Amino acid sequence: MRDRGEEPIDRELEAMAGHAQVAQAVKESLRRMKNGEAGPDMAEMARDLLDGRIRLRDLATTSVYSAPMIEGVERYRQWESELTPEQRKDLEAQVRERFGVDVRDPRGSE
Repeated sequence: MRDRGEEPIDRELEAMAGHAQVAQAVKESLRRMKNGEAGPDMAEMARDLLDGRIRLRDLATTSVYSAPMIEGVERYRQWESELTPEQRKDLEAQVRERFGVDVRDPRGSE
């Protein structure tokens, strides 16, 4: 049974993200994706996640969604690899400020 205002994805996001602020940011991104900002495949995936038709942990094993996700991760890795040391430091500071998470610490912090 869900709490008032809670969507199927909420508890799963918080458990996987480990931080409420990170989970909320991911959910906001899913809402934007649902509206087609990342293309039709990702819009469908976001709708399915937000509506509880699929779980986060099942995405990688679902052929329909695994290819677009892998492509997105690869684009991110490419972008990140091209950051200068100063840009990387600025990005880390932004993440710490917005989410209270140290990206260099695998355990994070709050």
